[in-house]
Amino acid sequence: MKEGMADLKISSWLKDEGYYISRNTLGKHRREHLTTPHETARIAAVKKMEQAQRTIKAPHRDLATLVRDYVFSEVESGNMTPSLSEGLRAQEMLDKRNDKTADRDLVVSLAQILGGASTTYEIIEAKPVHEVAEAAS
Repeated sequence: MKEGMADLKISSWLKDEGYYISRNTLGKHRREHLTTPHETARIAAVKKMEQAQRTIKAPHRDLATLVRDYVFSEVESGNMTPSLSEGLRAQEMLDKRNDKTADRDLVVSLAQILGGASTTYEIIEAKPVHEVAEAAS
């Protein structure tokens, strides 16, 4: 574990040997007992900073934003290690939300254009050109 072997690999090996321990439990054990003093001090400093931020931070109105911020702070502090599939699923949800917002903005823009309420258009007035015809001799 200390040499960097993945928790999932250790968990599957233990399962094959008849002793199942989940990857989450192994990760928690690694974080609690196999961290360097420097890393432990960094985690403690991050926790103190987060506690200070919570007293200043305004309440969230959006549950997805609240969860995203909480998970980000937990991952950053080392208390949580999401799997690759969880990260990809979260990114997919964010992409869908951005796509919906872009679609909604496009529909609103089209409605404004068709309704004539969007932007002001510059009217180019035609200036008459007076040509003097030369008299035919």
